Amino acid sequence: MSNIKPLTPRQEFRREKILSAARKLVASQGYDGMVMSDLAEVAEVSPTTLYNLFNTKDELLLEALRGLMVKNYEKVEKLPEDTGWKYLLKVSELGAWLRSSEPEFGVAITDALLRAKPGDPLTKLLFEGVRDDFLSSLKKMRSRRALLDEVDPYHLATILLGNYWSTFILLNKGIEKNKQLILSTKINMLSLLAASSRGEAKQQIEDYLSQIWQSRLEEINND
Repeated sequence: MSNIKPLTPRQEFRREKILSAARKLVASQGYDGMVMSDLAEVAEVSPTTLYNLFNTKDELLLEALRGLMVKNYEKVEKLPEDTGWKYLLKVSELGAWLRSSEPEFGVAITDALLRAKPGDPLTKLLFEGVRDDFLSSLKKMRSRRALLDEVDPYHLATILLGNYWSTFILLNKGIEKNKQLILSTKINMLSLLAASSRGEAKQQIEDYLSQIWQSRLEEINND
């Protein structure tokens, strides 16, 4: 039995206030530039309270990220488990929406992730965690024979992960545009899945991809 006591409502309120303040400071000062003493001041708590709730700066910032990701995944979990490629698309789409809705925070986290070492908690959460989520869905597609026989789910999950994060990196470097991030993420994901799937799933993916391209073409013509 765990000896960890649940937080009181007052402690939970303070915790959420601290996490919100942390995201704002990271957005303005960068992942490495955020100082715990500054955070305590902005969150209007004492340094003692801060360290009672979070042992280290890294732990705090990871929790700030997890909080956003949990809200993100709560929307995804409403999808039936057997949606396969639609689940993968929704995960990517919501991730892109999260990244574009808090651009400064997203830039700081992406930069920090690029500097993180293998095995770093940030790497585990945002690289390994996302890849494992992709892999779980791809294995379900494999079990329903929606993937080509020669496609290795683990390898495809890694490719999808690289493609997913490369779009965010391009945004950081000013090559991708924030307003097109969700669209680009969806097109990239669907293109890879279309090339790796078969049967009804492949047809559904290609039809949906065609609709997106047609919609994008109409937007360009109307500009």
